[in-house]
Amino acid sequence: MVGLAEKKHAEAVVSPEEWRRAKDVLTVAAALVGKERTHLVEARFPNEPRLRFELLSLLEVHDRIKHSLTPQQTAAFCVLENPQAPTQPAAPAEQVIHIGKNYGPYRVVRLIGTGGMGQVYLAEDTRLGRRVALKSLAGSWLKSRTGRQRLLHEARTAAALSHPHIATLYDVLEDEHCLLLVMEYVEGRSAAALVAEGQLPVGHALRLMTQICEAVIYAHDRGIIHCDLKPSNIQVSTDGTAKVLDFGLARARYEQYELEPEASSHQMLLVGTPPYMPPERLLKGTVNTSGDIYSLGVTLFEMMTGRLPFAERDFAALIGAIIGTPAPVVSSLTPEIPAALDGVVARALSKDPSQRYQTAREFCADVQGVLNELEGGSNATSAVLNPVQQPVRAYARTLQVGAAVLAGLAGLALIGFVTSTVYCVPLGLTMSFEGESPLWWPVWGLRSLILPLAQIVLALLALGLMSQLTRAVLATIRPLRDRYERGRAVLIRWAGVVPLSTQAGILLIVSAVALALFLSRFQDIFESINHFLDNSGSLAAISPANVEEQKWYMRAFSLFVAGFGWSWYLLLKRKSRLNESISAVTLAAAAAVMVLTFLFMTCPYRLFFQSKAERVSYDSQVCYLVGKNGNDAMLFCPTQSPPWSRLVSLSDPGLKHTGTRESIFSATGPKSQTIP
Repeated sequence: MVGLAEKKHAEAVVSPEEWRRAKDVLTVAAALVGKERTHLVEARFPNEPRLRFELLSLLEVHDRIKHSLTPQQTAAFCVLENPQAPTQPAAPAEQVIHIGKNYGPYRVVRLIGTGGMGQVYLAEDTRLGRRVALKSLAGSWLKSRTGRQRLLHEARTAAALSHPHIATLYDVLEDEHCLLLVMEYVEGRSAAALVAEGQLPVGHALRLMTQICEAVIYAHDRGIIHCDLKPSNIQVSTDGTAKVLDFGLARARYEQYELEPEASSHQMLLVGTPPYMPPERLLKGTVNTSGDIYSLGVTLFEMMTGRLPFAERDFAALIGAIIGTPAPVVSSLTPEIPAALDGVVARALSKDPSQRYQTAREFCADVQGVLNELEGGSNATSAVLNPVQQPVRAYARTLQVGAAVLAGLAGLALIGFVTSTVYCVPLGLTMSFEGESPLWWPVWGLRSLILPLAQIVLALLALGLMSQLTRAVLATIRPLRDRYERGRAVLIRWAGVVPLSTQAGILLIVSAVALALFLSRFQDIFESINHFLDNSGSLAAISPANVEEQKWYMRAFSLFVAGFGWSWYLLLKRKSRLNESISAVTLAAAAAVMVLTFLFMTCPYRLFFQSKAERVSYDSQVCYLVGKNGNDAMLFCPTQSPPWSRLVSLSDPGLKHTGTRESIFSATGPKSQTIP
């Protein structure tokens, strides 16, 4: 069963609803052995063989982990009444640091905190006149034959790190009584202390996480893994700067170099704090950069929600939750967070290391992307401009705004040109026959977009209302909410696992199929437009009698452009952040589909809604006076045989005016009337 559990740790094997019913049973069963354990699980879940199997499998994993720990580790790992609390400090007998005394050139001022490796004191460097943090290390692990050598090796490695978001290790003092790490003193509070007061504001949490990520990126690039990232190892200064503590030192604390040969086969390397450990470390003792990314995900989750994703107090239940259950969706606990953050956290907390972010840099890019969206694209960490830079930046902004306005006008002019051309050319209207000046093209472009934009706004309002109703229903009906969260987690996991090029291909196929369905659905309208352009066939589908169908046409293509346009925007934005490649053929095909759809949406605008002209009679035929040039008149006579356009004289006795203005396609519909 253990082997199967290791294979299945890439996905959650127990649903949230099943876990709610099973975790208490798991806690009790962990204290039993053999048949007693099996009988308990079978008695509680007699009709759920799959759930029984998963629970027994998780229990065996729990046994294996617990048997791999030394007595000292077992005591440390099982103190889980408060998962955020650090391990108890060394016993008083081992605390040899005294306030007011000097250790080397450092005079101890006061105790400022405790941690799993000892106590931390504020001290003054009497040589340089600066404040430092003295961390006194104690414990039986330092009395082992190689304990101090391991710690000193890691300390020398950590001392080489120099980064604005890493607390610098200045020195190491050792004698036969104590071992002291001399570290940069960061005035402020730990992230754990901030979280203990409740969830952090979204922007503040994301800014801190980007700083933490920068520190981790720097260390990973130099081959150093933290192994114990968590809020209590992050100090936040009074100006909001995050500093990561204890890089690389956790590994020295937990590595088991002195295992007896006969014991080494079944004991594992378990480094860190249980609630922040990735599943593969619990299963196999794996220590790698992916484990740090998982810990970053847990830390971000905790800062955003004020709680851990897996907050079980019992050790067996905690192991089962981390390995076998999905983490809650962040927005289900903190609804005000950006939706994009759900996917970021879900990917960082993936059970399978290969499905997580492969580098801290990639994770940081997505976190920064969410922060930029939240703050309107501004970089919260940008430096304040000096007086010389300010006018330069203002001038650059002015140029950008000007360029954007010109681009917008050019776009509207292009749309207006296409829309006007589709209407005027088949009618034979040139500039001499009251054709519009190019100055009118932006106006027609804007008018042709008003209706589609109105449809999109209405759709967004409807979606917003549905979203609020859905949230209210999910908050009321828990089983439905659990299913919704599972489905959403699956989609987020899929988005994080499937390559971007594959997602782009799928989106292209879906958009092409949707376009084909729309063309089929509105085939009559397309045929009538084509007949108008070719001066042949029936124009009934573009007559005012068919106005409801024309409105549905505009709604459909407006929503198509909005939905698929936004999808491609998000995909391309993600491509930019992740630096992944998408086939040029796919992008070209997608652009062609979107441009074609946009033309289908805007081109018929004047045919549908802005095609009015005076209805006249010419030789007993219904015609429309669509243009004048001196004494010449351009008529459009859709009831006669093509060509429908004809040039006549305004003084021609066969031309009779009616004074009625209507759509030039009115006479082509079923309600058309013949003028006597």
